[in-house]
Amino acid sequence: MVSFGALLASGSVQGRTGRLLVQSDDPAALLTRSDVSRIEVRPSGLVWVWPARGVDDLTLARALHGQPGIGWVNPDLILPTQPHTLPDDPFYPDQWHLDNTGQGGRTPGVDINAPRAWERVTGAGVLIAIIDTGMVLDHPDLRVTAGYDYIDDDADPTPTSGDMSADPHGTCAGGVAAAAGNNGLGVAGVAWGADLYAIRLIGGGASLSSIYDAFIEAVDAGAGVVNNSWGWGDGCADIRNYATFRDMFEYAETIGRGGLGTVVVFSAGNGACDIIDDGMLSNESLVVVSAIESNDQRAWYSSYGDYVDITAPSTLLTTDMITDGYGSYADDPAYVDAFGGTSASAPVVSGVAALLIEANPRITAAQLRQALCDTAVRNDIEHGVYDEQGHSDLYGCGRVDAGAAVDAVYNGAPSAPVPTLVAPEVEPGRAILAWEPAADADDDVIGYELRYSVSGGEEQLISTAATWVDLGPLLVPGDVVTWTVLARDPWGPSPESAPLTFTVRAEVVATEDTASAPEPRPMGGLGEVDEESEAPEKSGCATVSGGLGASALLCTFVALSLRRRRGEGR
Repeated sequence: MVSFGALLASGSVQGRTGRLLVQSDDPAALLTRSDVSRIEVRPSGLVWVWPARGVDDLTLARALHGQPGIGWVNPDLILPTQPHTLPDDPFYPDQWHLDNTGQGGRTPGVDINAPRAWERVTGAGVLIAIIDTGMVLDHPDLRVTAGYDYIDDDADPTPTSGDMSADPHGTCAGGVAAAAGNNGLGVAGVAWGADLYAIRLIGGGASLSSIYDAFIEAVDAGAGVVNNSWGWGDGCADIRNYATFRDMFEYAETIGRGGLGTVVVFSAGNGACDIIDDGMLSNESLVVVSAIESNDQRAWYSSYGDYVDITAPSTLLTTDMITDGYGSYADDPAYVDAFGGTSASAPVVSGVAALLIEANPRITAAQLRQALCDTAVRNDIEHGVYDEQGHSDLYGCGRVDAGAAVDAVYNGAPSAPVPTLVAPEVEPGRAILAWEPAADADDDVIGYELRYSVSGGEEQLISTAATWVDLGPLLVPGDVVTWTVLARDPWGPSPESAPLTFTVRAEVVATEDTASAPEPRPMGGLGEVDEESEAPEKSGCATVSGGLGASALLCTFVALSLRRRRGEGR
């Protein structure tokens, strides 16, 4: 309900496109309104809506707000985006932020502990999207797989001359996060084994729709991390938390990485101000990064506040545009050692996030954010003013520690369990399903989940710490059961076993054979098993055709009471 004039005067808006950005369940219904002239459904699924002649876009937005089928409405305003960087900061001779031994008068140990992380991972297989001013695609020290240009609306995100978008800012940010390492060239990024996806968006102003589309583009491209070294005006603008922002961040959190979540990193800004009025940065799914210098204290320009999550070094040696860049390093124009501001700090954290994703591909974005915080080093204790929850308005949880964070989350998934009792038919009351303990290099399996359906019915779930489940008391002759089993450790599930199917026979087949199949047994490594949870005693054997050979023998076990099993949800 705020007027456009008030927004313009506050500096939080640069202009207006005259159209609306709408989330609608039925876009065609919008054309039935007399105050709408035309619509266009965007590739992201959102809708551009143009007002009819004589209708103000803000008035139309208010009219559509809260109408049936309308999720949210934003005037497609142009916001004053600009990169968060100070490229004219003093030069540093090397990449001290990765491994600082105290050279050049710096405080020893003020770094992100990168070599410790590299003992395990380099970011290989992870894609980092850089939403920025574009990126040099053929830089010899960058692996840029693809990208998109939302300024010129084409598939070439290379910076072009003629306006602010020619700035080498995005090329520098990409190098901090993921310049190729161990290749005999230039510098190494924090995640020097990761790939980059370049999105050109920042060039003097960006509409809400282009910002939204850029985020959807990054997530849909498969980015595990999205770096944003940019913000609004001087970094202290009053920006509303538009529904556009909330929706695109929710998309990253819930759709990215197959539902595990794409990690979204933002620089805090260089306004030396409290960012409490930046509504976009208030979204809890973001990682907001402030800047420190080599003395482990806040860079004078770094913004601060309750939204800051973590801090990282700034003024760094990184990749640069080969021509028309910020400068050169060691007479090589493809590099610069004065990339500063919170623009440099954010891709440091983005690179660490990529390392964590390689270290544990099943980690969720929320778990990753927590790991960054839990393992951060509380820097500048004297001035940081950490509260009882361990948060500092200057540094968030503290200085990012790549080595400690990787150590904390490094984990491999258990293998799919291998069933040991498999048969196409079973006798009534004798459906004991068993499997070998899942192989797990981390030895942290906490249990198993068996899923089964009976004769095409609803799937059922049984969780157990044992390596067997008795379905016999739950089945009747003629039932057809399909089942799978998976292991679970603290980080999530293993792959499922291949689905297996068996039928409960209509009658018992007499046999003189007394051989027996292996006994089901509790899974080792999970503590003692009480008497009630142990496998029932054997009481004889019956012949079962097929299975593990031309014929197999399945022992009959005295079933636990149906009442007790159902009572325990087994």
